[in-house]
Amino acid sequence: MKAQQKLDKIIESVTSRIADEVTGLIGTALILSDSHNIFTAKEDFFDQVSGKQIAVKLEVTGNVDCTACLLVGIKDAIRLGGTLIMLPQHELEKVISSEDYSEETKDSFGEIANIIAGSYTKVFEEMYPDPCRFVRKEQEILIPMKVDIESDQPVANQLLYQVSSTMRLGDTEMGDLTVLLPAAAFGLEQEEAPRPAASQEEKKEKVEESVREEVQEETVPAEEEKAGGPAVDLDKHKKRVDSLLSQCQAKMKEEVSAMLGVDLQLSNLENRPVSKEDFFMDEVSGKQVLAHLKVSGDLEGESFLFVGLKDAIRIGGILIMLPPTELEAAVAEEEFTDDAADAYNEIANIISGVYTGFFEENYTKSLRFVRTEVEQVVPLKVETESDEPIPDQIYYMSSSNIAIEGTILGKVQMLIPMTLLQLEGLSQIQAPKDQQQGQVRAAASLAGKQAAKTSSVSPQKEEVQDTRRGDDILLINDDNREAEKILSVLEGAGYKARTLSFKNNVNNYISDSLKAVFLIMQEVDEQAFGVAIKISSACSVPLIAAGPEWTRSKVIKAVKYGVSDILLTPASAQDIQEKIDNNLVKLAA
Repeated sequence: MKAQQKLDKIIESVTSRIADEVTGLIGTALILSDSHNIFTAKEDFFDQVSGKQIAVKLEVTGNVDCTACLLVGIKDAIRLGGTLIMLPQHELEKVISSEDYSEETKDSFGEIANIIAGSYTKVFEEMYPDPCRFVRKEQEILIPMKVDIESDQPVANQLLYQVSSTMRLGDTEMGDLTVLLPAAAFGLEQEEAPRPAASQEEKKEKVEESVREEVQEETVPAEEEKAGGPAVDLDKHKKRVDSLLSQCQAKMKEEVSAMLGVDLQLSNLENRPVSKEDFFMDEVSGKQVLAHLKVSGDLEGESFLFVGLKDAIRIGGILIMLPPTELEAAVAEEEFTDDAADAYNEIANIISGVYTGFFEENYTKSLRFVRTEVEQVVPLKVETESDEPIPDQIYYMSSSNIAIEGTILGKVQMLIPMTLLQLEGLSQIQAPKDQQQGQVRAAASLAGKQAAKTSSVSPQKEEVQDTRRGDDILLINDDNREAEKILSVLEGAGYKARTLSFKNNVNNYISDSLKAVFLIMQEVDEQAFGVAIKISSACSVPLIAAGPEWTRSKVIKAVKYGVSDILLTPASAQDIQEKIDNNLVKLAA
């Protein structure tokens, strides 16, 4: 691993130089932190990033001849470029929100890319055994989901060395600054550690993966095969769809907050298949306001947006500026006046526009969502077999908790037919865990087919039946004393927990078995909230924030950033147990 170790040290110097030189250029401190260098495949990288990216080709010449690629999220590129040309703050935030990457912004970010390329050149000429130059070439706007993996754009399909650092500009947290280096060109292709013999856990996962593939083959209609094309990789496509829906949630929160003039929080995003019957029996209660969204474009159909009646009244009443006492009375009496209904319809229009924006530009198919009729629905009166108020089919449900100015409300739930998302058959292999375990048991005979191929895995049946993998709870902390107390209570309750620091990348520890995350803080400050944002964007399980000296404003901010519950520290074992009982389902003995 000597070549990799040497390169990592050189990159550390490059990162420091980039921060210094960009800071000098734009006049605002750029801090690069949480640096991580890893091997990756082109497909894996673009599966993980989300949102539009600005990709800048870096031509490497000299003793090393290859093409590297610099990638930054479009909003971060606009912020950096806009800061360089000294856009007024209100104008800068406006163009960032609209992702308006004008020619002027493009040119200014190009200058920053020059600085980054120059930093690589100066350090590599001084420190790398084979001196080389990095020359900034053309840039383009990329949509990760639409990148052609087999092409050479924006980088060739080969083993890559991903060099990433998290950016902060002044007081603003941003995303990652990433450079993809062709591993072979820098002598790294042979430097990967040899893969160790598969552990029992890895062998078990291989068997379970084989079972899922077999189940998928026997239960999923191969629509693309009928059309003569390759079948969709559902696991990977689901990740891309989930990422897109997460972006929709974030934009929805931003747009609706701006329209209402209040702070709307959306948290605990959950995306999963659901049947019509299960939705109306288990997912909603009380009267609902249903907005029908006609879908057109490359695919056609209809999606459905549900919000509780009281929440729709509150949202509509806020928009038309009802006095607080009048608003609370209307909510209590479920009085959905024509004015409030018209106001809520405008909010539904905003939401449909958010989905249109992302699905037109970022999805593999171009889809438009247009709000049509809006009606009230009583869930227990819905007949599953009928086509009213929605057809009886499997939907992909995207659900979030709502809060306004810290007041906890109900949920907003979008139901999109699986066919529109190209996720047909996902319910067969991605069902809730109790159904999934039963399904895997039913497929045990299929696993027997794999026995000859994986004879080292024993016993086969037990391996297939045990679907729990990874940790139940993650404790992400900078307060070891409180973390140890919480860990002790969790382990006493039978949970498998792992302790991480703020510097760890939470994405590396997400698994299907994860039930909750504790964020444990010495101080409830902006650094801790930044970690909360990363956690809530990485997974949709309950996030319990533990820290001292909570204030109302801090609680509101925590909820805004995805926190589900608050634990005041120092905490007693009883306090901790109460949070466990409120947020988690105990493991079976």
